[in-house]
Amino acid sequence: MKRAILLLLALTIAGFSHEPIFGLGPGTIFKGGVGIEAEYVREGDFRGIATEVLYGLTEDVSLTLRALQGFERFRGGAFRVKVRVWKDYERGRVDALSFIGGMTTDAVGGTSYFLGGVAVGRESRRWYFFADVRTADRFYADTAVGIRPWLTEYLKPDLVLLSELNYEQKGNKRFLFLSPAFFFTYRNLAVKGGVQIPASGADAERYALSVEVHF
Repeated sequence: MKRAILLLLALTIAGFSHEPIFGLGPGTIFKGGVGIEAEYVREGDFRGIATEVLYGLTEDVSLTLRALQGFERFRGGAFRVKVRVWKDYERGRVDALSFIGGMTTDAVGGTSYFLGGVAVGRESRRWYFFADVRTADRFYADTAVGIRPWLTEYLKPDLVLLSELNYEQKGNKRFLFLSPAFFFTYRNLAVKGGVQIPASGADAERYALSVEVHF
C-alpha cells in the first residue's frame, strides 16, 4: 500500500504540479517534457492572452517562455528558469524548494526587469500548501492552501480547489488580494482559473482562465 501511494503521488506530480494560479510554486516538469499553456487574462480595462511554453531541461530544472498579447497591442514577455534545489518524499506527500530567475519585458513602457525569487510547497493526496516571494517590476508575496475534495485514482479526472492570498508592492502602492481558484486535470490536460478579489489597494478584480497541455 505504501509503495502504491508513493507511486501514485509521483506519477501525479510528474504529469502536473498543482500550483497556485496567481503565485508560483516549486514544481518542475519532467526531463524532456513540454508544456503549452494559453491563458485568458483580465485586469481592469486590460484583456489579453498569455501564452507559455515550458520545457524540462532536467528533472529539477525547467525553462519557461511567456508572451502577453493584449487585444489591442503586444504587452510584453518573460523568460524564467526554475531550479528545484531540495525535495523530500514521504508516504503520501512531497515537499520542495525552488529558486527562480529570469527577465521580464514591458513592451508598452519599453523597459525590462530582472526576475528573482524563491518558492516552497507541499503536495499531498489531500492537501496543498505554497508560498513564494519574488521581484520584477514590483515585489510579490503569495501564500496558498489547496484541497482535493475527492480522492480519485490516477488517470481519472482530478479537481483541486485553492485559496490564495496575494500581496504586491510597487513603490508606495500596496495591493492585497484574496483569490479563490481551481485546478482541474485529466491525463495530460489541465484547465485552471481564478479571480483576485481586492482586499486593499486595488479597486478592480483580476481574472485568469487557462488551458494547459503536457507532452
